[in-house]
Formats: sequence, C-alpha cells, structure tokens
Amino acid sequence: MQASIYHIAPFDAEIGGTIKFNWQGNQFFKNRCIIKKNETNEVVYDKTVDSFKYEHVIDISEAHLVNGEKYNAFITVFDKDGAESDIQAIGEHFLCLKTPSFQFTNITNGQVISTSSYQFILSYSQENGELLDSWAISVYTRSHTLLSTSGLNYQTDSMEYTFSGFSNKNEYSIKATGRTVNGIDVETDFINISISYSIRDVFSLLEPVNLKDIGAINIRSNIVSSEGHLKNTPAVYLDNEAIDLRDNELTYQEGFSFSGDFSKVILFYGCDYNKEFLYLYADDPDKLSGTVTYRVGHFGTSAMRACYELRTNSNGVHSVYYSNIIDIPEELDKIGLCITRINGFYNLQAANLGKVVAA
Repeated sequence: MQASIYHIAPFDAEIGGTIKFNWQGNQFFKNRCIIKKNETNEVVYDKTVDSFKYEHVIDISEAHLVNGEKYNAFITVFDKDGAESDIQAIGEHFLCLKTPSFQFTNITNGQVISTSSYQFILSYSQENGELLDSWAISVYTRSHTLLSTSGLNYQTDSMEYTFSGFSNKNEYSIKATGRTVNGIDVETDFINISISYSIRDVFSLLEPVNLKDIGAINIRSNIVSSEGHLKNTPAVYLDNEAIDLRDNELTYQEGFSFSGDFSKVILFYGCDYNKEFLYLYADDPDKLSGTVTYRVGHFGTSAMRACYELRTNSNGVHSVYYSNIIDIPEELDKIGLCITRINGFYNLQAANLGKVVAA
C-alpha cells in the first residue's frame, strides 16, 4: 500500500515547505520523505521523522534544494513494527521558487489620506520569472472586518484600483492578496491608514454677475460637501457604487440644508413601493420636514405605473406633491429623483437612468 501525496504548491528553497499526504492503512508512527531532481533523478533529500501527522515538514538544513529547479517528492510511512510502506512509482512534481515581491507602491503604514477616495497601486516581481495570475485589494475596519473589495482581477500589467467613500476622521486597514500561475499565494501586510480632509462651508446656488462693460455674465458655483453617517456599521457596498440601505439608515447633516431654495438629486434603486425611503428635516423638524414615498398605481391608465410622492409639513401646514409618472422600474434600474424648492413650492422630477449593474 502507498501513501497518496497531495498537490505541492511551489515554495522557497531557502524557507522550506510542508508536504501533505493521505494514508488509508494502519496507524503509522514515522514518515519518510525522499526528494529527487526531476531531470537527473539525483536524491537531494531523504529523511525519516517520528510523527503521527499526515505531513512532512522539510528540514532545510538537510535539503539541497535550489530555487528555479524542478523536483519529485516521495512519501513512505512506518508501522509500529518498523515495516515501511511501498514507495510511489512516480513522485509528486513540484517547483522551488524564490518568494515573490508583492506590495503597495503608493501607500505606507500609518499614512494620512486627505480625500474620500484613493487609488491604490500594487507591484509584483519574482526573480525566477513566475507570473502573477490574479490579485485583489480589500478595505477593512481597523479590527479587520471586511468593508469592501475589488474582487479578483486578472489584468496584471497594471494593478490599480480606486476605492471611494472613506469617511472623514476614520481609520481603515488595506490589504492585497494574489496568486501566481503555479499556485503561490501572496499577500501584503495590513496597511493602516487614517482619513482627514476639510469640509468647507460652501453653497450650491449659482451666482451670476453681469459684466456689462464686456457684454458677458460671470457665473460662480460651488458644490456642497456632505458626509453621511450610518445607523449600523460597517457599510455594505454594492459594486463600489452604491450603499445597501435595505436594513440600514444613512443620515446627512454636515454641509446639507433643507431650508430656503434648493435642488436635491438622489440616485437609488430597489425601493419597496408604498414605503417611505427618504426623510428631510430642517434644524427644527416641527417647523419643516418632508418624506418621500415610492407609489405604484394606475394613475388614470389601464397599465400600472409609478411615481414619487413628497409630503411636507411647514409650520403645521401639510402639503402633498407628486413627480411625473414613469414606467415601473425593474429591480436594477437606477432612478434619479430631483427635488426642487423655490419660494416655498416644491417640484419633483423622476427619471429612469438605466441598469445600475448587469442583470
């Protein structure tokens, strides 16, 4: 009877590796590992160890292995009487390869990022010419709970990925993993980063200035910077473009105003009909508040259609506004809803912007 040797992933000859096997016979008390050069059949390692484990840890002090060379491994086991099992007719083939270099090139541990999005760049090299097959970059909390991942990427000529949505004054950990064409698993250490950026006091209205002397109009506009806060963390991201709020709530306060004249645009998909999904409040909710509900009905036609309903409360005066009527969106249709308030009157415009992801 022979032991069955499992696949041996390439390992660094200077570090050593572990050969695992299976044995279906009686309890063994020792195992023996023989390693031969693939080309010459020369024995470069032959050692017997006392062990009940189904593995043999190569003793690099006795193994004459060289990176870049191919080898064949053989395993036998010994019972309590010292009887040795049959050796394999053909050994398990494996490679010795220098440990690859796999690291981030544009970030260091403890670095402070001054933006809510960042492009991470990786580099890979291996002195024996072993190619990288796939890689992924992931974002974690500082306690190493996964928040978002790039998923597996097979384009290795340029290894870059941008993550968005980093919250101000928060800390994250970044890690990359990969695998070579011959099955070597590579990874970086966890890289800790801190996020710190300024939230400026800006406005979103257009400010036209008539330049009468030259017959022109100068238009000035700034964009409001607003930061959301989740009720339940960590966030669940969908394709790195949207945040899953089916069992969560997202609140915006800094840089957000629900008073005076304004225009708000919300992008979303997958809403439940006849259910409130957006709440708007002024500093004093009793003076000004609003809710938006997704409605489905006939609306004077035989076919079922959809619209969005805004209910407002302004100092005890309750009003209801409706958007334009649209076809009922499919589950993955992205909807854009623009809410405008001018001189105390509201207007809603809804548009189907197409699929957010492939169905």
